[in-house]
Amino acid sequence: MGDELDEFFVEEVEVGDGKKSKTLNLGNNPTVLLVWAANRFNRSFSRHYQNEFGISAMEWRMLVMLCREPDVPVTAASPAVGYDKGAVSRSLSKLAKLGLAEAKVIGNNPRNRLWHLTPAGYELHDRILRSALERHKQVLAGFTPEDVEKFNAMLRLFGENAESLPE
Repeated sequence: MGDELDEFFVEEVEVGDGKKSKTLNLGNNPTVLLVWAANRFNRSFSRHYQNEFGISAMEWRMLVMLCREPDVPVTAASPAVGYDKGAVSRSLSKLAKLGLAEAKVIGNNPRNRLWHLTPAGYELHDRILRSALERHKQVLAGFTPEDVEKFNAMLRLFGENAESLPE
């Protein structure tokens, strides 16, 4: 993608006193649209999980992570869910307080722990999974399976490109 799309992403706006300036066209900018869509998605799902199940979207992600990979340390869970270790640790602590997850200490350092779901954690995971799948169907209404595959491929490429950007 080169300079030919610059005009697609830019619009001229009135800045006062009859002067105009160029700025991003928010309605045509994929990065802006992606962030807006992700924020709406996260808000909606977070409220739903909190209202229906008493946990946050982050805690739901951790339930999924622990279902997929029981006995995982925080250091491995953090990159897998895309959150820093502190956020993952806080989420796991909350799940432990709710009786949904527990840790076993490995070695002599109590900070080296492997986390797994409790039977109550698996039960809640399964309840939320049914609800999450229904909500995914709603948010993807109008998409064909092929559309979803293409969309996923585009998001993966977008993420890879974003990861390669210099700091």
